[in-house]
Amino acid sequence: MLGIWLGVIVIAMAAEIATSVQLISIWAALGGVAALIAYLFGADIFVQVIIFFAVTFGSLALTRPLVRKLTKNIKNTPTNADMNIGKTGKVTKIVDASEGVFRVRLSGEDWSAKTADMSVPEIGSSVRVERIEGVKLIVTPV
Repeated sequence: MLGIWLGVIVIAMAAEIATSVQLISIWAALGGVAALIAYLFGADIFVQVIIFFAVTFGSLALTRPLVRKLTKNIKNTPTNADMNIGKTGKVTKIVDASEGVFRVRLSGEDWSAKTADMSVPEIGSSVRVERIEGVKLIVTPV
């Protein structure tokens, strides 16, 4: 059981690090530590599991409202790409009409783009950037 609880702690901490400021799995790590301590004191597996869930959900219930309050004012920092939202570009090439993917020239750069309804505008037509998903512009015809 030592390996299992250490694994739970390591996986929960790795998930927490991967999600940065979200504080998603830190409570599972705390539950894993509590269950590991119970194991070291000779507690039965059933008791260890109960302690794991009790500490995990108990710490979640006690701290999550505070964490939400403290992190609600953290704003996403817009990227340079976000400055293209609302701008107009020109369709330069149809990449895959069946998938609705085409290329757009916008602010001197070439972007992959698609429309929300999967329609494909004509080459040379103008489109407005509505949002960015990954590295793809989501546009509407102008």
